[in-house]
Amino acid sequence: MASRIGKFASILLVFLGVAVGVSTAQTLATVTTFAGANGSNPHSSLIQGTDGNLYGTTYYGGFSNDGIIYRITPGGALTFLHSFSGPDGARLWAGLVQGTDGNFYGTTVLGGLGGGTVFKMDSAGVITTLYQFGGSGGTLPYGGVIQGSDGNFYGTTYQGGTNNKGTIFQITPSGTLTTIYNFAGPDGASPWAGLVQGTDGNFYGTTYQGGTNNLGTVFVVTSTGTLTTLYSFAGTDGSDPYGPLVQGTTDGNFYGTTSLGGTNNNGTVFQITTAGALTTLHSFCSPTNCSDGSIPFAGLVQAPDGSFYGTASSGGTHGLGVVFNITSTGTLTTTHAFNGADGSDPNASLMIASNGDLYGTTYKGGVNNDGTIFAVSPTPFQFVPVPPCRLVDTRQSSPIQGGTASTFDLKQLAQNNGCADLTTAASYSLNVTLVPINGGPVSYLTIWPTGQAQPGVSTMNSLDGRVKADAAIVPGGTNGEVNVFATNTTNVLLDINGYFAPVSPSTLTFYPLTPCRVADTRNPDGPLGGPFLSAGQERDFPMLASNCHIPASAQAYSLNFTVVPYNGESLDYLTVWPAGQSKPLVSTLNNPTTTIVANAAVVGQGTSSQIAVYPSQDTQLVVDINGYFAPAGSGGLSMYPVTPCRVLDTRTHNGQPFSGTLNPPVDVVDSNCAISPSAQAYVFNATVVPSPILGYLTLWAFGKPQPVVSTLNAPDGSITSNMAIVPEFNGKINAFASGTTQLILDISSYFAP
Repeated sequence: MASRIGKFASILLVFLGVAVGVSTAQTLATVTTFAGANGSNPHSSLIQGTDGNLYGTTYYGGFSNDGIIYRITPGGALTFLHSFSGPDGARLWAGLVQGTDGNFYGTTVLGGLGGGTVFKMDSAGVITTLYQFGGSGGTLPYGGVIQGSDGNFYGTTYQGGTNNKGTIFQITPSGTLTTIYNFAGPDGASPWAGLVQGTDGNFYGTTYQGGTNNLGTVFVVTSTGTLTTLYSFAGTDGSDPYGPLVQGTTDGNFYGTTSLGGTNNNGTVFQITTAGALTTLHSFCSPTNCSDGSIPFAGLVQAPDGSFYGTASSGGTHGLGVVFNITSTGTLTTTHAFNGADGSDPNASLMIASNGDLYGTTYKGGVNNDGTIFAVSPTPFQFVPVPPCRLVDTRQSSPIQGGTASTFDLKQLAQNNGCADLTTAASYSLNVTLVPINGGPVSYLTIWPTGQAQPGVSTMNSLDGRVKADAAIVPGGTNGEVNVFATNTTNVLLDINGYFAPVSPSTLTFYPLTPCRVADTRNPDGPLGGPFLSAGQERDFPMLASNCHIPASAQAYSLNFTVVPYNGESLDYLTVWPAGQSKPLVSTLNNPTTTIVANAAVVGQGTSSQIAVYPSQDTQLVVDINGYFAPAGSGGLSMYPVTPCRVLDTRTHNGQPFSGTLNPPVDVVDSNCAISPSAQAYVFNATVVPSPILGYLTLWAFGKPQPVVSTLNAPDGSITSNMAIVPEFNGKINAFASGTTQLILDISSYFAP
C-alpha cells in the first residue's frame, strides 16, 4: 500500500503548476471549513438522513485526533456528534449509511483491536461498537458498509482474511459477522471501495489490486459468497480502481473510475455491463491539457438527467482537483476547479440532496487546510413559452395499465406531432389530464423524470372517476423522457405550453407577484368582468388592464383559472392560449360534474398582451395571477428542479384537519425537503382532503396580507389537487381554508436568483 501512495504523491506534484481553461457552468459554495477540533481531513462522502440533514465523517480531528461524526444542515450549521478515541475505533475513511431502523452504521479503519471496527450510532450520537476486526476476520475496512435488501450489512476489508488480501463480510444489525469471501490474488486483492447492491440482488465492487495483471478487478458476489471476477484491468483501460461503483438507472450497467491507467495513466471513467464487457469512457489529463482533472479516487453519482458527476483529486486549473460531469457516452465537462481557498484534494464521491444541490468534501484546503464541505448548485433554467400543443393522448394508442408506469419521450413526440422544438428543454410546463376508463376510480397518478426512482408523491386523484386536469412542471429525465404511473387503468393526455432550458438570451426569467385577481366574469360587464363565457365562443382578456401591476415587458403569465358553473351547466373543457394564435387542440381544465374547478396554467402573451379563452359550454371564469415571465432584469428568478418531495402532510402523526389560517405556517426551508434558503418562490402540487367540503384554499407568502384569490376549490368534498407557484417570505408560506380540510404540499422545483 505504501508504494501506491508514493506513486500518487509523485503524480500530484507534476500537476501543481498546470493552468488551463475550465468550464464553470455551475456555482460552488463552501458550506463549512474544518479546523481540527471540529474534525479535519474528510475523506468520505455525505449522506442525507431522513430528517433532511446531512451526515458525514472525518479521518482526523476531534478530541483525540482520531476522527469524528458530524451532522450539518444544508445551509451549513454543523453539529459535532461523536469524537473517536481508539478503543471505540479510530480514523474514519468511509461515510455512513442510515439503516431501516433509523440508526447510522459505519466503519473505522483503525482502533478497537487494531484492525478497525463496525459501529452503530443513534440520532443523539451514542456509539455502539458492533465488531472489532483482527487478522483472519479482515482488517482495514476502508469501504464502509451498505444495508442489503435482506436487512444485513455488507462490506469489505482491505487486508486480512485467509490470504491477507482482503475479505467481503456480512454483519447483522446486532453485530454477528460472517466472512463470506476471502480474496486470493488472481480473483482480486485489496478491495478499497465498498459494495453496491445491483437490481439483481447481487453485490458489485472493485479490488484495488489483484486480477490477471495485479492492477485491480471488477467483481460480483452473491450474499452467500459466490464470487465472479467480471474484469481484470490491464493498464491502458485503467488501473487501481479506488472508488465504488454505481448502477445506471436506465441501462442497468455499472459506472466507475480508476485512479490510474488509461491513455495518459491519470485515471479513467468506465462503464461495465453485468456480463463484464468494459468500455473506457474517458481518460484523464493528457500531456498538454489537464483541465479535466486527474487521479479520480471517488466514485460517481447519477443525476436526474442520466449523466454522472464525480471528482478528480488533482488536475484542473490550479492542480488541486475538479468536479466534473460525464454522460453515459463519455462527454465530460469540468464544472469546477478547486483553488485551495475553496478546498483541494476532493477524494470522496458526491451526493445529490433533495434540494437538487450536489454536496461533497475536500480532504484539504479551506481556511485551515483541514478540508471543506462544499455544495454545487444545480444548473439554473429559464422559461420559453410555446404555442399550446398536445404531446400525448393514450386514447389514440393504449391506456396506462393500473399499477404500472409508461414512459413518454416528449421531445420526440413534439417532433412527431408538429409541436414546438423541444431540443433544449430541461423541464416541461404541462397540463396533465386524467381520463379514467368507463368512469372507474383512479386512486392517484404520479408523473416524474425517467431515470429517477418513483417519488412518494402524487400529481392528482380521481376517486369518483371524473375527468380531471392538473398543471405540472416536470423535469425531463433520461433522454428528456418522463414517466407516468397510475394506480388504476386510465387514459392520460399531456399538453405543453412551455419549457425551461439553460439560460440564454432567448429565455425568460420569473418575477413573482403578490397573488392578485385579474378577471372575474361574475362582476359587472367589462373587459375583465362579465358577462359569462358563452359556449363555443372565444373571448380575449387584456392582461395589462388589471390592477395587478403586470408590466408590458411580460411575455408569459403564471395564472390560476377557476370555472364556476353557469345555470348548473357542466363544462366538457376550457382551452386557454395566447390571443392572436389559432385555437389549439388542447384543454386547460374540465368540469363534467358541475362543481367549482380550478387549474393553473402558464400562458404566453398574445396580441396586445391578451390571453384567449374558449369554453365548450357556458361558464363563469375567474383568473388569478401569481407571477410573470419576462427578459432578464432586476429581480428576475431562474427555476431549479428538485427531487419531488413532500413538504407538508397534515395527516401525519394523527394530525387533525384545520380550518382558517394554518398555524404554524408551512416552514419549507426547514422541512425534510431541505429547500435552498435562496428560494423566492416554490412550485407545489397542493392536495386537499376535505371533511366534509371545502369552498376554497388560498396559499400565499407568510407575513403578507391574505390576498383575495383562491388556489383550489373542493365544494363537493372530493380530493382535489392543483399546481401552485407560491412566493415565499423567510422560507415560509401561509395557507387558509374556508372549510375543514387536510392539506398536502409536494414540491417539485423553486425559483431563485
